[in-house]
Amino acid sequence: MIRIGALLICALLGLSVSGQEANAQVSPAVAPWVFEIKGGKIEPDLDLYKQFYGDSSTSFFAAAFAYRPSDWYEVGGELGYMKDSGVGLLADNMMLGGSVEYMLVPAHLYVNVFGRFSPDQWVVPYAGVGATMAWFRQDIDSQPTRSGRADLGYNVRAGVQVLMNRLDRTAAKRVAAGGLINTYLFLEGQYFSTEVDGIDLGGMTYMLGLRLEFDFTG
Repeated sequence: MIRIGALLICALLGLSVSGQEANAQVSPAVAPWVFEIKGGKIEPDLDLYKQFYGDSSTSFFAAAFAYRPSDWYEVGGELGYMKDSGVGLLADNMMLGGSVEYMLVPAHLYVNVFGRFSPDQWVVPYAGVGATMAWFRQDIDSQPTRSGRADLGYNVRAGVQVLMNRLDRTAAKRVAAGGLINTYLFLEGQYFSTEVDGIDLGGMTYMLGLRLEFDFTG
């Protein structure tokens, strides 16, 4: 709960300081379609994760697709992926021994709300909430493979986007003519929770990403 509160506080702070941006020569339009790719680290909530896998975090990657009915909110779906390997527990004496591989594929549905006060705002904070479920697989030497789908859970997120159109105005005009309106780099923190047999497979992610906003009707 502390991490969830920290995410929400960061989002509120970002909304309060973003303010208005001066008008630019390249003024982004409202593009209804969004594609994101992002990657970074995840800190799983699994007990003894560091003992089994040698570190408290591992690499995490995700892709998302969203629709923006308005300039200030969007509805989207996201698919993530992580895989790690380490040393498992022996079935008989609970001692460390044998290799273990763990894979998790979380799926999120979410609504994001943006602190966007002008169409060409350079820095845009946002926060979101949604539902989560996940598929998992765990392979341990000399033990049966465990795999399946976790129960329905939740996700919360907060981040900040930086508009890239201003860095190259000529290129921005060219890509806008082809349907790509806005390009952002963003930093995002996300917490999700989804359980199987009372075990939480969720965790905290920290990611850097690229966001593309499209309008295919132009």
